[in-house]
Amino acid sequence: MIDFELRLAALSHLIDNRSEAVALRLSEEYRRVETVLTNSADYDELFWALKTAAVLAPRFHRAVVPLLLTFVRAIPSRILTQKGTPIAESMRRYRSASHLIREAIDVLNPVRYLYIESVVDFLLELSSSIDDAVSGKAARMLERLAKFDLDVFYGERGLGAEPQSRVVKHFSLMVDSQLKANAQPILSVLRNLLSPSMEGHSWTYSTLTISRGEIMSGAGIAEMRDATIELLKRMYSLEASVAYRKVVLNALNEATRHERPIVDSETTSMFDRDALNVLTFLRQLVPNEPLPLVQKIEHQAYWNYYHAASPAIEVAALAVRDVLLDHAEYQIYKQLIGFEGIFGNWEELRRSKSAWDYTDSTRRAAAQKYVEEINSKTCEHWRARILEFSKTRSDDLATFPVYFDFLESIGREKPVLALELVTAHAEVMSPFLVALLRGLWTSEESKRVESIIEGWLAQGVNLNVIAKSLFNVGASRLGILDSVITKSVLLDDPGAIVQVMGVAASLYVEGHLEAKAIFMHALRELAKHGDTRWATIVWFSGSFRSLVCSMSSDERSEVLTSLASLSVLNYQAEEILFAIAEQDVQSVLDYLVGRLKRAREQPKLGRKVAGGSGSSPDDLRFEAIPYDLHMLDKVFTNVPSALLEAMRSDFAEEERGMFTYRGARLITATFTKFEKPLEEILLKFVAGGNEEDIAFVLAILRAYDGSDAIFEVCKAIIKVTPEGSEQWNEVAVCIRSTGVVSGEYGMVNAFEHKRSEIALWEACDSPHVQIFARWFTKNLESMIEYEKQRADEDLALRKYKYGEGS
Repeated sequence: MIDFELRLAALSHLIDNRSEAVALRLSEEYRRVETVLTNSADYDELFWALKTAAVLAPRFHRAVVPLLLTFVRAIPSRILTQKGTPIAESMRRYRSASHLIREAIDVLNPVRYLYIESVVDFLLELSSSIDDAVSGKAARMLERLAKFDLDVFYGERGLGAEPQSRVVKHFSLMVDSQLKANAQPILSVLRNLLSPSMEGHSWTYSTLTISRGEIMSGAGIAEMRDATIELLKRMYSLEASVAYRKVVLNALNEATRHERPIVDSETTSMFDRDALNVLTFLRQLVPNEPLPLVQKIEHQAYWNYYHAASPAIEVAALAVRDVLLDHAEYQIYKQLIGFEGIFGNWEELRRSKSAWDYTDSTRRAAAQKYVEEINSKTCEHWRARILEFSKTRSDDLATFPVYFDFLESIGREKPVLALELVTAHAEVMSPFLVALLRGLWTSEESKRVESIIEGWLAQGVNLNVIAKSLFNVGASRLGILDSVITKSVLLDDPGAIVQVMGVAASLYVEGHLEAKAIFMHALRELAKHGDTRWATIVWFSGSFRSLVCSMSSDERSEVLTSLASLSVLNYQAEEILFAIAEQDVQSVLDYLVGRLKRAREQPKLGRKVAGGSGSSPDDLRFEAIPYDLHMLDKVFTNVPSALLEAMRSDFAEEERGMFTYRGARLITATFTKFEKPLEEILLKFVAGGNEEDIAFVLAILRAYDGSDAIFEVCKAIIKVTPEGSEQWNEVAVCIRSTGVVSGEYGMVNAFEHKRSEIALWEACDSPHVQIFARWFTKNLESMIEYEKQRADEDLALRKYKYGEGS
């Protein structure tokens, strides 16, 4: 590989050489690359051909883009090989057509400004790939193409805004169907084009310099920004969905930003012009857009007003505000939904932070008045309003707390309307059915609600909703929760059972002790399928800890057994284990030892983990012990002997070379620094002289990256083992380990530090330790010389490739 890197470096130095001999040599090299990319299926050959193409691209720029386009279209259908053999499935994670296509994208770097239109089309085609890695890299390259670069803008050839202008023009010439089909990457590019800043990057073999500057109005920027805004306004109408139009509004909002006070009058005029253009467009949208978009417009208009660089922008932003104030329906929507709405007088809000004290309690009071307004005359209007408001979607329903309470009040105080919403409009109201039901459970129509729930249970629908609706109000309806479990088992719908567990735990804490039986019933059903999702529901509340305190040892054992199929111990699972460990630390240690045993039995990497959905990366691996502990270490540090004994029992079963990376990880996660309690216990293991105990201690020491703190235990091992034994070699490995080092001579410096520390051992009163110190120092000196030579060669190669100057 180093030879090939040197070869590429040499080729790069020939690119600007115009001699006939060099031209012939480079042409031969390019023809070889062309042949490989067109015909070969050998991964390594293709990989290095692409690396070579990237070096040759400036010299053969006309041919590169067509060649790459042909290559990326053809490579997915080739059966890739390595040394004549098809690449094994297990290796395709590292060597695949996807990797080669991403390398091909990099080849475009040197020519991206020469053939902008062709490069844009190439990248747009790849940005629609079903391969996320390919589409993501293509989209990033598009963004990079559009991004202003100081070195390109002002550099030797000073392209100014020409590349960006050509990108906008190319997009503008597309028909609407093309723009719509490629909307996501195009909108991302257009947003970047309106950025108020630019950066530049330069490097040598040892430095990277990042420069930052501001956009100015000259060199075609003003015209390019104007064209970009007009294109965004055109694209706004191509798709009616709220999500799409929010993306367009975010891109337009970029045109209103500037980074700091501008002293150049032409640039000031440009930013003012663009902000006014956008604000005028926003004002025109307000009367007719869906309410979630109106809310977005208010949010953007206010912050344009707050950061206004000129009186004209203030006036334009306030004009948007005035149209919003006249939008009566939006004012109600803002009170009820309002997670991005601006509450209060804009002038006051800008002058005083205290003016922002518009709390949810104020909004809840307004919401309650709306509930009281609903009567036989207004009911139809409010029904339509609620149905419209409920079309608002968010990733997190916590952004609608006021609306949730409003609907709960509707259920409690206007049950006839609520029942109609639940039955006749369940699809629209689906995200808010829980709120309506919670109110209905405490209303005068609770019997009718039970009838509806019985129908849902019979049909096996809305099981999650049924369970969630019983938080805090389900004490007398535990039978319904049990029925949810039974139906979920029949339908193989474990998600609803997970919700039942959260409700049962909550009800138990409220004093309804019989809810514990429901919790355990649900747990047992999920355990049959290795489903551990319940942990994400109960981990954060005090409910589970209260439950654990009341559990018998057998019940706690069931909880631990149900967590056996967890592929990764995340922080939620650790919270649950912590709650159990506070009652019975040994049971948790035994559980972790069981996970270590499972790690040894785990099928080869890439097989789906039991209990996982298969859609998450965590489902494709099994990690017995986490690298870091957030809670359990607080328990384990209080029982170091129990921890070490548990790991010693596992060491007897473990492959010796793997214990450092599995069992010892629990020890290093508990004792992140090698501390006295740990040292004292390990010294006791060593003092016994048992070879297995000493091997156990050595496996732990290896996990501490050669820390000086392990030296006393190392000396103790040297004293009780024969001179030159295998244990001495293991001690040397423990001490020699460095962890992470930095700089070209990082290893050299680390070894020299160790040499100076070990030199002190020659004054030890143990002859064994003295002999070890002399032997180890001699080995270290050889390694220091080797590392120096390796670092010198690596540094020379980097200087050759990247140069020593700018």
